[in-house]
Amino acid sequence: MTHLIAEIILAASSTDEESTFWIRMLMLVVLVAVVGVGSLIKTRVKRLKAQKQNRPNGKSRPYSQQDEQIRAVKDKYIEFFLKTAPTKKITKEPMFDFEAAGKISSVKHKENRDVSSGMEILDLGFLVKIVENTKGRNKKDVMMRKLVFDELLRREQVTAIDSKALNIYTMNKSKLYSKEIQCAAMKALAERTKSRS
Repeated sequence: MTHLIAEIILAASSTDEESTFWIRMLMLVVLVAVVGVGSLIKTRVKRLKAQKQNRPNGKSRPYSQQDEQIRAVKDKYIEFFLKTAPTKKITKEPMFDFEAAGKISSVKHKENRDVSSGMEILDLGFLVKIVENTKGRNKKDVMMRKLVFDELLRREQVTAIDSKALNIYTMNKSKLYSKEIQCAAMKALAERTKSRS
């Protein structure tokens, strides 16, 4: 290795300026490469030594007095904290009281604004007309029919809807309506066929 570096130095001492520049660059590259390879070798050797020290051998090494002291302190620590640590109780009660929250929110709504009026003021005939008109497929028409159908479910007036319209909601070919609406329409139709027989 030193012989190679000596040859590079001798070649660098030539008189040609352009070749001198390139030889110096070559010398710099070789020097950087040697230092890089050397540092890689050193780190690899250190890593191997660390792995050999941490690798458990088949034979158990004899415990020193210091190892026994550490183990004794560790055992005392575990024993002390296991005895004094309070046991955690698992509660089966729900974390949130939804009923109380609902009562509080309804009281707040009544204090601040009128929430009693809404779809209740709409006439049953008007609601039935909206639900039975199943021709419109745009987003607003479908949303309006869903809301009105839910209102009729709440009022328990699904039986007022025509059988042809209920059949469309039951089949739900376009997948526009929820399973609840489909199920309610199916129940209403089943009650009608039950009463006929």
